[in-house]
Amino acid sequence: MKAGQKLKNKNGNEIFLFPLDNMYLTEARIPPEHEVLALDFLGWNGSRIYDCPCYAPFSGRVVYAGADHNMIYWSDEEVEFADGTIDYASVLVAHSNLDVPYVNQTFKQGDLWYHTGQYGNATGDHLHIEIAKGHNTWNDDGIGLKNAIHCWLGMYVNDTILFRTGDFDWKIYEGGITPIKPKKRKKFKWVLYTKNLRN
Repeated sequence: MKAGQKLKNKNGNEIFLFPLDNMYLTEARIPPEHEVLALDFLGWNGSRIYDCPCYAPFSGRVVYAGADHNMIYWSDEEVEFADGTIDYASVLVAHSNLDVPYVNQTFKQGDLWYHTGQYGNATGDHLHIEIAKGHNTWNDDGIGLKNAIHCWLGMYVNDTILFRTGDFDWKIYEGGITPIKPKKRKKFKWVLYTKNLRN
């Protein structure tokens, strides 16, 4: 997705979008939870970008912000997942070098939301991401989200440049609408308005 990008389906549900401009999946699958659900992405635009900006994949709020700079984020409303289902969404991200948002901080889809980094248990600058359906926090092992699903079943890759995607079935959302902000009506000083007629 791009900075400021917004996308809804025809029923008004936001489309769950991949949070980077470019997709470059890392080769490593370490530690073990990466074998199943969590994925790591480099900030990339033909070459490495450090502290790369990440954008809110949907409108929501932060429900967990750890001292180790990881964060759990929930959707405000139900969103459309890449597998076509409609549900609330949870996202876990980790490793930003910069300060993470605070608990209860809200974002609109497309807002600057997070950054790639190597804070904590990481060997290089990247975005660690895991997603789940419903409003979920840590699983019983405390290393990922409860009820997590594969990233490619959740996030559409509209307006993302795909450099290195793995052998996963990433999808582009077809159709829908991009909301347009209504234009404000301007009042001109030289116009006589009805409420001023008696004066």
